[in-house]
Amino acid sequence: MNEPVLVRLNMGQTARLIDTLKKCLKARGVTYREVAGALNLSEASIKRLFSEKTLSVKRLEEICDLLDLNIYDLAKLSMNAQAGPSELTLEQERVLSENPGLLVFFYLLLNGRSPESIIADYRVSEEESLQFLLALDKLDLIELHPENKVRLIANKNIAWRKNGPIEKRYKKQIKDELLSASFNRPDEHLRFETGKLSDDSRSVMLKKIDRLFKEYYELTEIDKALPQEKSENTGLIVAFRPWVFSLLDSFKR
Repeated sequence: MNEPVLVRLNMGQTARLIDTLKKCLKARGVTYREVAGALNLSEASIKRLFSEKTLSVKRLEEICDLLDLNIYDLAKLSMNAQAGPSELTLEQERVLSENPGLLVFFYLLLNGRSPESIIADYRVSEEESLQFLLALDKLDLIELHPENKVRLIANKNIAWRKNGPIEKRYKKQIKDELLSASFNRPDEHLRFETGKLSDDSRSVMLKKIDRLFKEYYELTEIDKALPQEKSENTGLIVAFRPWVFSLLDSFKR
């Protein structure tokens, strides 16, 4: 007997919901075979449901249960992942740049840490935590509720302003620290290439870089639902511009 279909997915929002679910499965290391076993279906049936994007509410709930999510969590992850990065105001960036402790505290909140867990794992006292929370509330970056419960107002994915206070203060330090590694680990990658490209090809490259960052933002948002020990802080730098190495240029007539 055929079960009722939630939505036949040529519709954007529901398609994104299923795409987010697939990324959640990948992030948790859950295979289609494991989903099939949990739902008492064949692996081919699961693949077909995802490729045709015809999941019923019941099936969606069962897969979410497997991931220890509910449908509301999934919808929230999907919306946040699609939102992309946002900018803070100049004043918000200025205050954060002038107080490193506040900046670190805010960064940890953005990445899903509670004030209690920050106090436990970092050199932050309860009094300092309250001061930081009050400062962030005043900056309209969070809403502070009774018992120090926090609701984030700021988008979890933030793009710091070009030549803004944060970038001016920390850009060189971040770049130098990130690139100082040997890049010998299996999960590290550094590669440099040069070549001549037309205007059209350069435009294609820029669009691909934009898509890469979009995918990165989506994955970081989805992985925030994982337990802290299941994910690791990462850094991504991509640089692309018309450029000639000075050594080559120095041999020109």
